[in-house]
Amino acid sequence: MTTGDDDLLDVYADALIECVAEGRARCLRGPDAEPLPAAAPIFVFTAYDPAGEERDQALNDAAERELEHELRIAGVTFWPATGRSPDTSWSEPGVAVAHFDRAEACVYGTRFGQLAVYELTDDEVRVVRCVDGGVVRSRPRRIPKSG
Repeated sequence: MTTGDDDLLDVYADALIECVAEGRARCLRGPDAEPLPAAAPIFVFTAYDPAGEERDQALNDAAERELEHELRIAGVTFWPATGRSPDTSWSEPGVAVAHFDRAEACVYGTRFGQLAVYELTDDEVRVVRCVDGGVVRSRPRRIPKSG
């Protein structure tokens, strides 16, 4: 991994994460973190901006549709999700996936060019490197309110 990748993993670890489950937005990581929508772990990943490199919106949208299509065909339980920086300068959509294991999540992450995926437990959010499934960052799911 490069220093740039390492910096990106720090950004990922500090992200706020939400998903839409049961007809409403749910905070999965942040000051108002709620219980997970299914048994832990829940994995969150995206098809946007492979390797952390910005690309055209149309390409990102098409890749995300392809990811969701593949999950649907495989019969995977998932919900639309969004990860964003605490200062809202960065945001990207993805999916929150239930009934997966780390290896499966990393396969999808790798397939869609991601450096890492999120693994959420009842208490933590872990940044998992796709190439080897190693946990490279870990933070509490519930964080203190700022201000």
